[in-house]
Amino acid sequence: MIAKMKARGFSCSFCGRSKGEVANIVTGTPQRAPGVPKRMIGKSAFICNECVERYHEMVTSPEISQHSPVLTK
Repeated sequence: MIAKMKARGFSCSFCGRSKGEVANIVTGTPQRAPGVPKRMIGKSAFICNECVERYHEMVTSPEISQHSPVLTK
């Protein structure tokens, strides 16, 4: 499967930029965990370094943490 992805290229699952447009792309496979939809288990997901930085800023921002909703089951 990895060989197929390398042959056709892949892009960030969040912003859609290709490997050539960003410095790094990390791949992962969702595992069984609370909140992970069953349809995603075993599928590959990709995130670029720029999205990691963007989401880290969002999560650690004091403005966001004060007003972000709490998700409950």
